[in-house]
Amino acid sequence: MGRDVTDKPTSRPIEPMPSGERPISVFTGGALMALLTLHALLAVTSLRRNSVTVDEFAHLPAGISYWQTGTFALYHHNPPLVKMLAAAAALTAHPTVDYRGSWQRARQGGYPPSQAAFGREFMESNPERYFEIFFRARYAIVALSVLGGLGVFLWAQSLWGAAGGLIAAALWTVSPNLLAHAGLVTTDLGAAVMGFAATYSFWRWRCRPSWTRAGIAGTALGLAQLAKFSNLLLLGLWPVLAVTWCLLPARRSDDEGAGSRPLPFAAILKHGAAMVAACLLVINLGYGFEGTGRPLGSYEFLSRDLTVPRQSGAPPRHPDRILQGVYNQRQNRFQGTVLGLLPVPLPAHYVLGFDEQRFETDPGLQEGGYPVYLGGELRRTGWWYYYVYALAVKVPEGTWLLLGTATLLALFRPTFRAAPGDEAALVVPPLAMLAAMSFLTDINLGLRYVLPVFPYGFVFLARLGKGLAPRSSRSILVTAVVGGALGWNAAQTLGVWPDYLAYFNALAGGPSKGHRHLIDSNLDWGQGLLELRRWLDKHGERGPIGLAYFGSVDPKIAGIDFFLPPRDRRGAPPEQTWLASDRHPIEPGLYAVSATYLAGLPFRGLVEGRLVENPADAFGYFRKQTPVDRAGYSIMIYRLNAEDADDLNRLLQ
Repeated sequence: MGRDVTDKPTSRPIEPMPSGERPISVFTGGALMALLTLHALLAVTSLRRNSVTVDEFAHLPAGISYWQTGTFALYHHNPPLVKMLAAAAALTAHPTVDYRGSWQRARQGGYPPSQAAFGREFMESNPERYFEIFFRARYAIVALSVLGGLGVFLWAQSLWGAAGGLIAAALWTVSPNLLAHAGLVTTDLGAAVMGFAATYSFWRWRCRPSWTRAGIAGTALGLAQLAKFSNLLLLGLWPVLAVTWCLLPARRSDDEGAGSRPLPFAAILKHGAAMVAACLLVINLGYGFEGTGRPLGSYEFLSRDLTVPRQSGAPPRHPDRILQGVYNQRQNRFQGTVLGLLPVPLPAHYVLGFDEQRFETDPGLQEGGYPVYLGGELRRTGWWYYYVYALAVKVPEGTWLLLGTATLLALFRPTFRAAPGDEAALVVPPLAMLAAMSFLTDINLGLRYVLPVFPYGFVFLARLGKGLAPRSSRSILVTAVVGGALGWNAAQTLGVWPDYLAYFNALAGGPSKGHRHLIDSNLDWGQGLLELRRWLDKHGERGPIGLAYFGSVDPKIAGIDFFLPPRDRRGAPPEQTWLASDRHPIEPGLYAVSATYLAGLPFRGLVEGRLVENPADAFGYFRKQTPVDRAGYSIMIYRLNAEDADDLNRLLQ
């Protein structure tokens, strides 16, 4: 007597509501509201403590230019949607934007404006309000993240019930990796949310096909393309999912009359064509149809995918030495061909942005590729296992515990399985994204590039909600695992506040040891400048400090009086640009060095009012010293005495 029905063996998988929707109770709605409110609070309270990061420096001014000029030429190697959403919030602060400098020179010269130069001019035009403008813009990204939490709840609830939906929402709420990007004006969080929303819309169309749902899915797909180029992968994944759904067994449901008959193949093709048409329309609307229909052969491309060695024609002129060198050597592979006459049904800056993205991450070109770092090694080519490693050290242990538990239960307990087609919708996209980033690209710059796998993973883990029924011995164990894991995640996330970007799990040594594994946007992306100012204020440090800061913002904007420590000239290339400060001896005093520089990464950034290339390991000599403290987890602080300074001066001779 009193045996719970969940203990009964069953071979029937859990089925979603055919419409992809379930009613939400008052309790569930209240719990969801509390979780999403907590997520917003965690993001908002941290975003005002972190400085403007490397990519934000250019993203926001570019988004503002889109609204004010109607052209998408600036920083077009990322689509505009997320930048425009953030810029709309920033415009409420009425920032000063000067188009008479680099913008005007670029327009007169016929080449795209420089995002670095325009970002610097934007900073110089708004010195007193610079951070406040970015803080306002970040609120828009927080709103996107809240919508992402709602999205994982809805899909998880439709598959696993209310308990499953709340588990997925709770995982989203306290995820340090999502919170890290929920407070930044970059495209990564928006790409994850919109890509997931698009696939969810596609899945809902599969549950009950209709022209309306096909149109919604196509629109969502277009918005995902306007968020980030990585969502192009969905164009290949959706047909794979559609074929998979046709081949896998049809779903079953206890609801009388539930589900719908499979669409005939011809109808599927028609609906698919409607989705593609809606997607193309949304992309063109997002760019205001700027340059749509331009012949393929008329573009000046950079990437190896779209170019061949130059054989004829004068190269375009560009002030950037690297880009001019590529234009001199390569040309559009479609020039002079029949394909080159074809009009491209996409906006010009969408096409050029994709090409520029491919070029900047391609180490096959002499000047292409970024320097990358993993586990103490710095090089120009990446590692196929980079993202697996990054997930291992930056995903909380509680989430890994839930993944192991959910996988075992799904394999051995049919109660915890959905229909095969629904499982495919959760598993195929994240695995394909991870494989594509690992094997088809050489972009090893941060976990943020695989951020889209997280929402699918959270819905996958939400199946544990089926084990939370009362009075079951199994439910006690599952409840303990879920509650303990979520509490563990929350404790770790709160422990790293407000610097979620620097989160590393305890097995990796925590955030203070993160530099041993990863740098750049995984740990030190320029977010620590305001924390350094707070440290200086707290300790009463008023004089100038030696500062080697990995970031784009002028530290003086943050109220920091500083000088650049001498850069190590040993082993630097002959063409290296040197400054007067590089020949000064190191003096006793206070120094602060970004963790990324300590790892040896070179950086082309603003130094003493001009853009210069810092050589690799320019400030690595500080590794010989022991820091006395740190600002956040990204800037190490040193206090050198006379003996320390003498030792370093001898080292650099």
